[in-house]
Amino acid sequence: MKEKKDIGLSYLHQLDMNPPQESKMLYFQFSSKYGETTGRKMLTDLYRKIRESEENANYLTEFYEMKNASLDQALLFNGGYQADNYRQVCNWIVDNHDVFGKEILDAGCECGIMSCFLGMAFPESHITAIDRSPNAIKAAKELAERLDVRNVTFIQGEIASLADQKYDTVFAMRLLQENCDLTHIMSGYDMLKTEAGNFADNIHDFAKTLTSLVAEDGYLVSAERCDVDPILLGWMMKLNELGLPVIPECYSELECQEMENKGRIQIFTAKNSGTEDPDEVYRFWCACQIKHMDLVSESQYTGWYADMELQNFGKELLYGFILEDSSGNALLTYSLWTHSEIPEVLLLYQAMSDEHILSVFGSDGKDDIISQLDALKTEYVEQGTTAKMLAYENGKLIRR
Repeated sequence: MKEKKDIGLSYLHQLDMNPPQESKMLYFQFSSKYGETTGRKMLTDLYRKIRESEENANYLTEFYEMKNASLDQALLFNGGYQADNYRQVCNWIVDNHDVFGKEILDAGCECGIMSCFLGMAFPESHITAIDRSPNAIKAAKELAERLDVRNVTFIQGEIASLADQKYDTVFAMRLLQENCDLTHIMSGYDMLKTEAGNFADNIHDFAKTLTSLVAEDGYLVSAERCDVDPILLGWMMKLNELGLPVIPECYSELECQEMENKGRIQIFTAKNSGTEDPDEVYRFWCACQIKHMDLVSESQYTGWYADMELQNFGKELLYGFILEDSSGNALLTYSLWTHSEIPEVLLLYQAMSDEHILSVFGSDGKDDIISQLDALKTEYVEQGTTAKMLAYENGKLIRR
């Protein structure tokens, strides 16, 4: 059998992208390109700007302007962290070429890496590429000239400025977390569907602007760096609400190497064909989650799999509390539930930071578990945290 060609890898070679295997090698690449003193300072300044996230509301805008000050710097930095993302998304585009029409929009094109690939992959199409960063657009135009790509038009501005336009395909890669406030999303350990709904509400304005650009029966291609989590569910829910349900056959989870780490890209196509049953969106999300059987052991579920199992099978809340700091931020939570289908089973849910665990116990141990939880709550309160008891009403957890 003939081996499938890696189009994405070939494109990386065209860009002269050589992704480093570890973060310290990125310093060597910058030093090799610009000299040790200048190169290290450039990369250090970029990292310093990222660390301003908590005290500088404009840090992200300033970071992109700094990174895209020159095309070569942008390619070096992006290659360090996103090269495998680009490679695999490019291969996905080739495999799903039939959802790309004559008029394509690359929304949030950054320095033009994906815009130029789309131009090369679909020479008979016209690509409009837009980004709010002036330096990014300047770098993107330079990249198109370097690659001799002539069917891409670059625009500096907000996506909303295209309000009167319609595109056969809108391509959106890694836009969600830059177009909504995630401060209070997924930080309160609420039920899965509630957290997804909160995100859907938060992203409404951006989603409405983006989907309004998709022509009737056209496609939105979404590629986001996230797990199968409430962000993904909320995004799918919002797109469906706005008339663009997901096409299951086009969904893929891409596991990408990012130097020493691995990241996941959730990529799918939604078609402008009218709203479908919202329950089908949740069922499809569950099907995506079920692939992660590595999060399941004999009597325990971890990660977002734990939240899915609690959402699907938690029936009656027997005991639960959430601990908060002095500012009201959730620190951790414990809750004990009956099982909706197996009376002999109890579900104990605990979450702290990114660690979510759902453990299965026999119902005969109910009193002992509640006693242990109550003692644990008392111990935390004595250490200075605030405990609020939980109630479950109309599908939502209520703090009392």
